[in-house]
Amino acid sequence: MNIRTITIILGILLSIQAACAQYAFEGTVQNNKKQGIDGAQILLSQNDSIISMVLTDTKGKFHIKDLKSGEYKLNISYIGYTPLDEKFFMMNKDTKSTFTLLTEMTKTLDEVVIVSNSVRQTATGQTFYLSEAAKSSGDPYRALQEIPRLISNEALQNVKMADGSTPLILIDGNRMNSGITPIDPKDIESVEVIDVVNARYLRDNVKNIINIKLKKRRKPYSFFQVMNRHNLPVRQSVGAVYFEVGNQKYSLYGRAAGEYEFNDDSKSKTTQQNEDYLKTMQGKQRNNTQMLLGELQFRWMPTPKDYLVAHIYGKTNTAKTKTWGEGILETDYQRDLEYSSHGRDESDIQTGSLFHKHTFAKDNMLETTLSFNKNGNRKKSFRNETYPDWKYENDYQYKNSRSSFQMNIDYSYTWNDINSLNVGSSTDYINDRIRQVSESYPTFRHKKWNEYLYASFSSQINKKFLYMVSAGYEGIWLKAADVSHHYFKPRASMSGNYIFNDHHSVRVNYTLSNESPAVGMLNPYNTSTDSLVAIKGNPYLLPTSSHKMDLSYAFHQNGWYITPSIQYQIYTDMVTENGYSDQSIYTYTYGNSGVFKQMAWGVNTNYRLKKGGNIYLYAYRSYDYYSGHKAKKGISLGGGFSKNFDKWMLNVYCDYSDYTYSATSQTKQLVPSSSLLQVVYNITKDFYASVAVEQFTGIPGTITRTNDGSYHCYSYNRQTEHGFRPWILLRYTLRKNNEQRIKENKLMHSKEKGIKL
Repeated sequence: MNIRTITIILGILLSIQAACAQYAFEGTVQNNKKQGIDGAQILLSQNDSIISMVLTDTKGKFHIKDLKSGEYKLNISYIGYTPLDEKFFMMNKDTKSTFTLLTEMTKTLDEVVIVSNSVRQTATGQTFYLSEAAKSSGDPYRALQEIPRLISNEALQNVKMADGSTPLILIDGNRMNSGITPIDPKDIESVEVIDVVNARYLRDNVKNIINIKLKKRRKPYSFFQVMNRHNLPVRQSVGAVYFEVGNQKYSLYGRAAGEYEFNDDSKSKTTQQNEDYLKTMQGKQRNNTQMLLGELQFRWMPTPKDYLVAHIYGKTNTAKTKTWGEGILETDYQRDLEYSSHGRDESDIQTGSLFHKHTFAKDNMLETTLSFNKNGNRKKSFRNETYPDWKYENDYQYKNSRSSFQMNIDYSYTWNDINSLNVGSSTDYINDRIRQVSESYPTFRHKKWNEYLYASFSSQINKKFLYMVSAGYEGIWLKAADVSHHYFKPRASMSGNYIFNDHHSVRVNYTLSNESPAVGMLNPYNTSTDSLVAIKGNPYLLPTSSHKMDLSYAFHQNGWYITPSIQYQIYTDMVTENGYSDQSIYTYTYGNSGVFKQMAWGVNTNYRLKKGGNIYLYAYRSYDYYSGHKAKKGISLGGGFSKNFDKWMLNVYCDYSDYTYSATSQTKQLVPSSSLLQVVYNITKDFYASVAVEQFTGIPGTITRTNDGSYHCYSYNRQTEHGFRPWILLRYTLRKNNEQRIKENKLMHSKEKGIKL
């Protein structure tokens, strides 16, 4: 073999070796201040196929191994920074590089950096990105105050929509039971407000969803919080303790809380009129309540692809009620009367749940949830009315119980970063018992079996039009007393969002849903203690179906967020209150009374202040149309203001609703339904105090007028202990390495399913 041949062979072998050799690519991602960026996404692709996707560590470093020589496309992205796209050549050696990301379209306003692109449109809502001021606030509820359309109260630790409704809160797309209290706002990557829910949540009658997405974490962490809030002078008090400890594989969360309220007084006036009587009464009512709860949740990641959660929850409630007063009964002649009543309502609930998630590959996962619920309710009530010539007494006792089981299976798959498929099923079984101990009524038994299948798909067209289609089908087998039902009901939701540019978009939504009547509406036995009014359910009730259509426009720029909208709803087989008179006794019951329509239009406006804080206003007009009735008009107004001053914060909000309606009644709110003036002071980084005054616009009260055939009723009720009575709150929070919480931080779903009359 000559030298030339040997040279050729060696060249071929070296070429093969080079082609088969694998190399490593590592680097650092930093900002313009040469600080490493934690959690930046590194996407490496070749020939339109994704080769690797990793995140930078706390120092901004990343490492990708087992790469062959060749040309790659490199994409580096992080929220608030301009994405970096460039070609990358892997030669026959390991490669190390440093990359600098520039802040995305930012401007400095009074030393506060505000990212101009803080809102991103989605097929079903909007995704918001918090400012640096919100992330550094130290409290998740304070941070969420800058999200338009949300009312977040850090003292009360609750989050509501601007219209006062309560949304379902998710963490990283999963239901949660622990609330958002343990979250450090620095860990919030984005907040998605969902207006159109898919079929997965339609069955639970969910209207809105808030999905909080967190950064991924690695190191051990701990969280502890204790709080106490009470009125001055003391009438109501709330205390709670939270803790959470964990690392990348384990975590344990716990909560214990207690609340009491004593001598919550109100005054009332009532007039009842039927064909042969007129009854007027005025008096007072006193309520005393107590609540205790405890919760534990254990989370475990045995493998990188498996995630397990075990959850237990227990809660007890005790309510005592006392009423007294006087009045006049006019029949063929006039009688003076005195009345009094007292009652005790005790309830308890226990839940247990198991959750498992298996990730087959990126954006390809299967979730399974098993949950069990058991609760009891014991209710006693006694009422007497004393007349000059006779005496009426009514004493009743109830023992109620519920046990339920639920199994959910959900599969989701996302491809090409724009297409998402979600399919699943839900199985529910409920067994209720309502037993009136004081009467000879038979035990009311209610059994219900639900099977629900659903699917949803979302995608986009030309990056301008985002859409979602979702459908579900539910089978219900039900027995209430001796009445049996079985029916099948569809559910569906569709949404389309057209994005004109970064500041303007239009959305259209449609939702088809149905809701089964509550068990208390099905109980055919009288639950009233009134001598002239009986309250009975109707076991023949059918589910109510609803069609909802929305059209909205969104504008956001330079801190402004403005959304005018119009909404139209149609309800068929609407469950409404109705009644009839029989020998001077008015029986209050329920029925499927045909068609109900509602139209509402209005606008929601939010402005983010430059130095931290925001101002919001909303106004809506509604028209209710019940079968056989004229249009009933209502208005809802509200607004709020929050402002940060270094260690101080001022928060004030107020909302107003004038009328609410049923088919036979009208209720007028005497003052705005809620209002709050709150001042917060951070004594230290971990310890803060808050002083607030609720209902500063006036004492809550209602006037309800009922007209149903020959029966007419006027009812006035106003609280007397909700005047100027400020409360003070003290809260201490300790976080250690909280930026490194468990990677998934996904909590399981366990519903409180209570039974009440």
